[in-house]
Amino acid sequence: MKADSISSNSDWKVDKKGLKIMIQVDFEGVAGIVNFDEIYPGHSHFERNCTMLTQEVNAAIEGAVAAGATTIVVRDGHAGNINVDPLLLDRRAMLTRGRVPGTPHTMVLGIDSTFDALLFIGAHARAGEQMGTLSHTMSLKVAELKINERPISEPAFNSLYASQFNVPVVFIAGDNTTCKEAKRDFGEIETVVTKYAFGRTCAMSKSPYLVREEIKAGVEKALRNLEKGSMFRLEAPYKMEVKIYGENPEEITSVKYESDVLEDVMKKFWENL
Repeated sequence: MKADSISSNSDWKVDKKGLKIMIQVDFEGVAGIVNFDEIYPGHSHFERNCTMLTQEVNAAIEGAVAAGATTIVVRDGHAGNINVDPLLLDRRAMLTRGRVPGTPHTMVLGIDSTFDALLFIGAHARAGEQMGTLSHTMSLKVAELKINERPISEPAFNSLYASQFNVPVVFIAGDNTTCKEAKRDFGEIETVVTKYAFGRTCAMSKSPYLVREEIKAGVEKALRNLEKGSMFRLEAPYKMEVKIYGENPEEITSVKYESDVLEDVMKKFWENL
């Protein structure tokens, strides 16, 4: 497989039954969300926004079940991992919360070769993209992350890890810039635009009710057409360059690291945050 490639799953069977899937959940791409402070505890709308996030996840679960998913793992991947409401979450799913220290693949914790697909809810654009709602890559300290000279978003980073187990990405929901990046990184997978960015902290959102309908339909379609899923792959050696903001935003430090072992590169990235 050549570097910077998209790996498809054309040999997969359509309408495979008994699917096992992971839904990776972030917050910034949810409909109606435009500020960082409103997706952290202490904000007056945090609980309401957690409900909206959970409702988008539930819509994905409904679509997945309709397509034949029987094992659904929801990975709460945002900040302190306390965003998906366990009492509101569809009972057909299991929920992974919390973090394991030193785990570079924390946002897809538990992914392995037994999974048939990886989906993203609440996704956002990469660091350095100014026309993406709340854009960043893992941390606001990151000005830019590249591996093998390829700009890396969070979905791409997590797919790169999941690709070791041949788990394809089949669906992404987030703002219009996020969906554009998804097409670049994963080809013609199913996407749902939740809002249209005017900048990093301003967007025109669709109705959350409409977004949930589209997520349900999009996830069902994606899982009924697994051959359209793809993996973000890069070839070793993995050459990482991450640019980190200093206390003064105009001061940027560049850290470079190279290894034939993907997990070593991912660990080195997190060590600099």
